[in-house]
Amino acid sequence: MRTISLKDLTERQREAWLMRFRYGWRIRRIGLAFGMTEQAASQLLLRAQLRAGLPRAKNVRIIRTKPRLARMQSLSSVYDY
Repeated sequence: MRTISLKDLTERQREAWLMRFRYGWRIRRIGLAFGMTEQAASQLLLRAQLRAGLPRAKNVRIIRTKPRLARMQSLSSVYDY
């Protein structure tokens, strides 16, 4: 696991990074705190990520199943219908 140095970031990037990853704020809330749009806050975090030397995520997609579907699958594996 790589250690991220926050000293390489600008003051605004550092604050946004801490809000997002230490305190778990959503991007919309970060944008409101800085008085910018949600897209501008997202771009600020992206620039901070690149400046910290982390790679840019490409086409990351998280697929989550609905709980009832996961439960149905688990029950169907136990019982033969």
